[in-house]
Formats: sequence, C-alpha cells, structure tokens
Amino acid sequence: MKALALRTHLTLSYAGALAVLLAALGVACYHAFARQLDRDATLEVTEITRGIHGYLRFEHGTPELSYVRTDPYQATFVQDATRYYQVYDGRSGRLLTQSPALQPLGLHYTPNEIRRFMAQPVITDVNTDRRRIRFSNSVISPAAGETYLVQVGVALDGRDAALHSLLMMLLWSLPAALMVVVLAGRWMAGRALAPLVEMSAAASAIGVANLDRRLVVRGAGDELDAVAIAFNGVVARLERVIDDMRQFSAAMAHEIRTPLAAMRADMELSLSANRSPDQQQKAAASQIEEVDKLTRLLSQLLTLARAEAGELRVDREPFDLADLCHSVVEVLEPVAESRDVSLTYRCHDDVAVTGDRSWIERLLLNLIDNALKFTPAGGSVEILVDCADDLASLTVRDSGIGIPTQALPHVFERFYRADSARSPEVDGAGLGLALVKWIAERHQGTVDIASEEGCGTVVTVRLPTSQAPMIRENRLNFAPAISH
Repeated sequence: MKALALRTHLTLSYAGALAVLLAALGVACYHAFARQLDRDATLEVTEITRGIHGYLRFEHGTPELSYVRTDPYQATFVQDATRYYQVYDGRSGRLLTQSPALQPLGLHYTPNEIRRFMAQPVITDVNTDRRRIRFSNSVISPAAGETYLVQVGVALDGRDAALHSLLMMLLWSLPAALMVVVLAGRWMAGRALAPLVEMSAAASAIGVANLDRRLVVRGAGDELDAVAIAFNGVVARLERVIDDMRQFSAAMAHEIRTPLAAMRADMELSLSANRSPDQQQKAAASQIEEVDKLTRLLSQLLTLARAEAGELRVDREPFDLADLCHSVVEVLEPVAESRDVSLTYRCHDDVAVTGDRSWIERLLLNLIDNALKFTPAGGSVEILVDCADDLASLTVRDSGIGIPTQALPHVFERFYRADSARSPEVDGAGLGLALVKWIAERHQGTVDIASEEGCGTVVTVRLPTSQAPMIRENRLNFAPAISH
C-alpha cells in the first residue's frame, strides 16, 4: 500500500486532532449549557414556590391566593407563578384547585401518588403530550390536622428549544470548521515543508563528484536547520572518507608498483643468456626481498583493516610496562648497533597497566623502529617510562631528521609519509603510526607527537594505570640508563 505524502499525513493528523478537540469542546459546552439551564429552572421554580407560599391562604379547606390586586408587581408575579399550579388535600388526595393551563394536559395524581409526594417532596420533571414541566412539591400545614400538597411548575419548552438550537449549531458548524481546518492545515503544511522540499532537491544534487557542496542553513535555529547541519556533517565525513580512499588507492598503487617494477627488471635481466650464476643468484635474492616487502605490506594492511573492523581480540590483564620496555630494548639492541645509534631507556619501577601485552609490545616496536629508521648514524633514541596522576606515559625521543610542521596532522593516517620519509633507503609503507594510534585507543589511551624538522621527534603514549597490585614493592627510583 502506498504511503501517504508527508504533507497529507500532517494535514490529516492536524485535522483529526483538531476534530477531536472541537468535538470534546462542543460536548463540554453543550453539557455546561444544559447544566446551567437546569440550575436556572430549579432556582426559578424554587423561588416561585416560596413566593406562592407567602400569598396562599386556606379558608375552610379551600386554597385562596391573597394579594393586592391593584399592585402590578404582586399581580404579575401571582399570574405568572400560578400558570402551572395545583393544590391537593394531603389526607384524602383530592384535587382542590388547578390552574387553567394544567387542565387540558390531564395531569392528575392518585391518592397514593399524593401521599408519596408528601412523604418525599422533591422537584420532578413531568413529560406531557404538549410540553415538559418542572414541578416543585411542597407540603403546607396551616392548622393542626390539615396538610396540603402544593405543586408549582415552570415550562421547560424554552430551555429545551435553546438546547436543541445549540446542538444543531454544533452539528452543522463542526463539519464546516473541519473543512476550513483541512484547507488551512494543508496550506500551512505546504509552507512548513517548503524548506524541506528545497533541502531534498539540494541534497539530491550532491554526488561523488561535488561532495564539496553543502545544504544552506537558514539560521532560524529550528529543526530544519538541525537536519541541514547534520546532513552537512554526514557529507563532510563522507568527503573525508572518499578522499582517504583516493589517497589510500594512490598510496597503495605507489607502494606496490615500486617492488613490482624492481621484480620485473630483475626477471628481465635473469632472462639474459650472458648472466653468471652469481648474478642470477643475486637477482633471485633481490626478487625474494621485494616479495618480502610486499608480504609485509599486505600483512600490515590486513592487520590494520581487521583492527579497524573490530575483528582482533584485545586482552585485559595487568602487566609491568617497565619490564616490557626492557625486553623490547634488548630485542632492538642489535638494530641500533648496526646503525650506530645510541639506544637508551629510563624506566620508573612497577608501572602497572591493564591491557594486551602483545599489542603494547607491537606499539613499542613500531615507535622505536620508526625512531631508529629516521635517526642518522651518531644520533640517539631515548625511551622513558613514567607514571603520574594515574596515567602511565611512554615516551620515545629521537634526534633524527624530524617531521615538517605541515605533515604532523597527517602522520597517523594510513600510507601517509612525509617527503623526508620517502627516501628509497627508508623501508616502510606508512602504516606503523596508524596501528600505534589504534592500539592506544583500544587501551583507552592517547598518542601525542611533537617534532621539529632537523631536530628530532618526540612521541608520547599515555595509558591508564592498573589498579591491580603488583608483586614487587613500588619504588620511586629509576633504572640506570643503558647505552647501545
């Protein structure tokens, strides 16, 4: 089933809600008006009854109205009050007097009904063939042994007619009001949705080729502005992702093309008939080296992709960061000696962190390996492990070639390498620091880098310390510096 358009849906919802509101308001008004008319009729018949009691006299069992007939006020009141008026003898139930307006209505009660009215004199409504009348029943005892039932009534025709007119007005005005509401609601919904239609057209015009375009924010601060801002944020993130994909594709092609070109050149030379066995062996070794580079590149890329996809497990157990640093330095000692670089470390004792020891070890290896690669012979690389404010800090400082200022914001991007790092002598694909950042973030840590071109680089990783107690005693001294 086809869904309703948003404009139609809003119009119907608005009209339905207003219809319910108008109907409830109409019912409430009708009942309030009816209750008010009912109270007025009861008050009127009560006041008339009290007034009649003041003029009613009984002479030898016969009711008479005693008033000054020349007084227009009294004459008018008595004439109006006795339009629907009758008196019964309470002992016999006999009708003593009845006003002319009641005689054609045939309103007569039996003695039993009279006794019931006298036992419980209440206000009652009587429906006749011609009209509806509200009677008050009151008992008068002018003398000992005499009781009379006095009934005084007021016609409810005018009140019933007023209620009927109000009901008809409500029944006719509600559909007319709903029609006006539907038309006005559709017009208002159209005006309200006009900016959304414009936003939809503008959003449809944005494609991969023009991701730099954005929706216009009107500055009204309403929900539509919030939608535009959110959409612009999504487009901006998508633009960055696509730019990263383009850079990734270009960098990947560049990184793979160089080893493949070297392998092709060696293979072409191997086909030469005048090559000696030693030359062919060297060519095979060179090809194997290029294959190893490609294997390392693909392995690093696969590891990073699985890490970002959340497929790699990260254990959570306490370990001593100082011990880990000591073991990594021992592993990299031969590398530093072969490059004539001084490798030193200073470690605060018992720096306990909680995490995956193998991943933190890879983080250390990547940072120290990078420092050794970009530090010329005679330079130095220093590792410092410290602890302060419930944070363990791991700092790798080198005296190498440094990183240009404009390149610092991009060093943690995949395949990014500053111009100074693109030397053929420097092995790497620009994935090490991206993996370092992922490892630190998975351990609720941060990575900061500071560098000055020609003066060296400082990378600091901060990790939360572990609350688990370590076996060894917590001491505040540093291990002696070891040079390699």
